[in-house]
Amino acid sequence: MAKHSRHGTRNTYRFVPVKDFSNNSDIDWSAPVQELDKQLYEKYGLSVEEINHIERKIKAM
Repeated sequence: MAKHSRHGTRNTYRFVPVKDFSNNSDIDWSAPVQELDKQLYEKYGLSVEEINHIERKIKAM
């Protein structure tokens, strides 16, 4: 949303959250992908409509 050209500055990525991948994280990064998705949906307060949209657009591997 913030990118208007090919050039990517620090400001371009201001909407990308910084994640803590350490053992102190509030997310269990060792969980299966579907469980990770649920944890992230809850963390960011996504609505049922938003979750359904994501799951329709992104196919699980």
